[in-house]
Order: sequence, then structure tokens, then C-alpha cells
Amino acid sequence: MASSFASYLLLLVLFTNIFYFQTSLCDKGENEALIAGICRQVQDFTFCWNTFRQNLPTHPYIPKEVTRVAISQSLGHAINDRIFIEKSKANSTHKEIQNLYAICDSGYGFLISLLQDATLALAKKSYKDLENSLSKCPRFVIDCHDAFGDKITPELLDRSRKQLDLVLMANIAEGRIQK
Repeated sequence: MASSFASYLLLLVLFTNIFYFQTSLCDKGENEALIAGICRQVQDFTFCWNTFRQNLPTHPYIPKEVTRVAISQSLGHAINDRIFIEKSKANSTHKEIQNLYAICDSGYGFLISLLQDATLALAKKSYKDLENSLSKCPRFVIDCHDAFGDKITPELLDRSRKQLDLVLMANIAEGRIQK
């Protein structure tokens, strides 16, 4: 009797483990599809993918958490970019270039403010305010890039591309939150 109960218990444990393994594979595939779907819509898929993979601690990846990570990464990059812009402006000897950096400095100030607003809106589940804040963000990155035109430095160009991808990632992820 004990032997048949042990066999039954062993089969039950085996079945449960197989079911859990298959379920976790499904969830992981769906999670990765969420991230891949977002990353296919930005300029640099690899940068996007690596950003999410390095900053999303565990599965499942839900749109709200993916949005939080994208906003937080965007905010961190915007702060670092603004510091770079301020230093570059201070080190420039050409008035025209200083003026271009001033445009970027102002724009990144607005960008940082909007990303902070988006962070609060997400925490409060104020999705209309979140969407409103995030929808304005790309404009400030694009304005900075466009102000420089062909005078843009390789480092500022790289920073602009990454920043634009980050704000786009936040916008796309926000659009996937069930409201």
C-alpha cells in the first residue's frame, strides 16, 4: 500500500514539475516577446534589449514594470547627458557652439522634468498624465540633435541616439499597460 502511494506521489510530483517547467517556458517566451516587440520599434535593438535585460530583475515582465525601467533609465541618461552638455558648453570657446549647447541644456532640463513627472504618474497609476508626459519627451531630444545639425560631435550624437531610444522605449511600453 505504501509503495503504491509513494509511486502515486512520485508521479504527481513529476507531473507538477513538468507542468511548471512548460508554464515557465511559456511565460519566459511571452516576456521576451514583450521586450523584443518594444525593441524592434527603436533605432538600436541591441541597446534596447540589453537595457531591459540588465535592469529587469526577474520574470514576469509586465508592461508597468517594463515602463518603469524605461523611464528610470531614460531619466538617468538624461541627467548624465545634461551634465555632459553643461561641461561641453563651459569648455567651448565658440559662441555659436555655446548657444547650441544652451538649447540642448534647456531642452534636457524640460526632458528631466517630464521624466520625473512620468515617474510620479506611473506610481500614482495616473495613466493619462503618464502618457501626456512621455509623449512630449522625444521632442526635446530631437530639438537638441537638430540644433547642432552637421556640427554635432560624435559623442553627443551617440548620446542623443541612446536617449531617443530610451524615451521611445518608455512611450511604447506605456502604450502596453492595461488601463
